[in-house]
Amino acid sequence: MKLTSIPENLSEALALAAGTVPTPLIDTLVGLLLAKAVIAGTALGVFDVLEHGPLPASEISRRCNTNHAATERLLRALYGCGYLAWQKNAYRLNRSSRRWLRRGGSNSVRAAILHRDLDLRFMRFEDYVREGAIQHFHGALSPKDWAIYHEGQAGHAALVLDEVLKRVPLPEDATDLLDLGGSHGLYSFGFCGRYPRLRARVLDLDIAYGTSLLSSATESVQSRVSFHAVDIGQVPLPAASCDAVLMANVLHHLDKEIACKIVHRIALALRPGGIFIVLDAVRHSQINQSQQLESLLDLYFGAASGAGLWTLEGIRALQTDSGLAPDSPQALHLLPFCKLQIARKLGTQEG
Repeated sequence: MKLTSIPENLSEALALAAGTVPTPLIDTLVGLLLAKAVIAGTALGVFDVLEHGPLPASEISRRCNTNHAATERLLRALYGCGYLAWQKNAYRLNRSSRRWLRRGGSNSVRAAILHRDLDLRFMRFEDYVREGAIQHFHGALSPKDWAIYHEGQAGHAALVLDEVLKRVPLPEDATDLLDLGGSHGLYSFGFCGRYPRLRARVLDLDIAYGTSLLSSATESVQSRVSFHAVDIGQVPLPAASCDAVLMANVLHHLDKEIACKIVHRIALALRPGGIFIVLDAVRHSQINQSQQLESLLDLYFGAASGAGLWTLEGIRALQTDSGLAPDSPQALHLLPFCKLQIARKLGTQEG
């Protein structure tokens, strides 16, 4: 998936082909303004009030409790960018906004969109590149920020949860799952819902209690998932204490030294036959294979936490160096830049 300049008429197509369009200006101006407009519409509830049908700008403004003139400009911008439709002097949801942006939609990415506004604070790339200044993402979050962060991360997880559950068969006799950096616990709830004998512990710096995305979990499932606010780099992991360990979207926050120590402790904590599951965005090892999103995410996480995206080769080496046997990597259909890399603990002896 790539965000790029798309001509809207023949003259623009010819200019683009001739190289006379200032695409860097379009990329920076349109990309930034588009992001802020969609975030604003989502945060203010524009897409929610249109759930039951078209409304004029004045009624949208009244229901959202916003300034009328400013609301009209936002609505026009969202229409121009393809997020709303216009019909008989009223705005309505189009197919994309109805599917993805309504608060109560089964496929809603609303929380993940609001998470983007949080991300913008840490995109001080000039400071990072000039001085190597790292923003230390997690340490800079306020309690309100953590709530947004957890909801956003859960929103991302909800998109791929079913696919992950299908692609990751746990050992048949598995009883203990360790979810490192799992914050919202959505993956743990999903695995415990699929495996009735499974218990899960979610360990993270800060824990999200009562997130709305977990409301569908049964009481039985909820009783088998526990949350612990700890530093996963420091918490003891008893030997042979779990059948599966999951690290979903965590590795890109860890440098090589810290990651090596954690993965070595994971290997010791696994029982024979247990599995270590890494789910994360990855970058290509060869520069000439780099894609837009992966390279931007690598830059972002470098500035935010000082690490960045790992290559698949690097993840597999981490697992192998800790005595684990990696399976073949798997790409997720919905988010192909994210990969599943499972490794297994072989043998019959602990350690």
